[in-house]
Amino acid sequence: MYNICEYFLYFMIYAFFGYIAEVIYVAICTKKITNRGFLYGPFVPIYGFGAVGIITALSWAYRLDAWYSIFIVFILGFLLTSLLEYFVSWAMEMIFHMRWWDYSDKLLNINGRVCLRNSSMFAILVVLVLYVLHPYVIIPFVGLIASLGDLWFYIISGIIFSLIMTDTVFSTIKQVNISKIIKKLESMALELQRSVMDAKEEASKKMESLKDYLKSTRVVKSIKALERQYSSAKIKTRTNHLRLSLKDFMNKVKDKLSGE
Repeated sequence: MYNICEYFLYFMIYAFFGYIAEVIYVAICTKKITNRGFLYGPFVPIYGFGAVGIITALSWAYRLDAWYSIFIVFILGFLLTSLLEYFVSWAMEMIFHMRWWDYSDKLLNINGRVCLRNSSMFAILVVLVLYVLHPYVIIPFVGLIASLGDLWFYIISGIIFSLIMTDTVFSTIKQVNISKIIKKLESMALELQRSVMDAKEEASKKMESLKDYLKSTRVVKSIKALERQYSSAKIKTRTNHLRLSLKDFMNKVKDKLSGE
């Protein structure tokens, strides 16, 4: 039970640090403060899962008494964080039909879910976590909470767990509602597109009917008769003051009707 509470606190601390890092990074890029992540509170769970997973999976590499251990941690951290980021992106898109990040414009990306730059940055963070942050900051901090006694340790863990679960429930409801709205908007957009296409098709049919009607009107027949009778006659247009033959004038009218 103690170990579960201990790792849960690790999870929450890293989820909070991840939120702070995200906010700072985005603020530098966009010059404004934005709320990052899935939850209402200042936590990004993917960082918590990633950190706890890395601590559990790569502690053996960290303990290697060899000069190359840091390179093993970097490479394995690169691979593990990339897999986690890709899976979380895919899963959340499948569930909520939304993407919380997209690296499609970044160099060497995979389906916009992971990219070389961010995976390299996460690998560096893995090295910092295992060699600096976790042994010299996180473990002493959790140890300080544990020094209050087992009862308080469990109470604090329970309160934080209740808060994060409540946040998760309400955040999930919010995202499900947003997903429903997006689906409805997509359906409305598709219906509108169909209506526009039907209107264009109907307008095209009416234009063809109008052209057929004009061809058979007495005016057109009269102009054609004049064209045959006065082949050298010229008509001055209003727009560019060109003098056109009757034949050219009729062709210009036809072009206008056809939209050319």
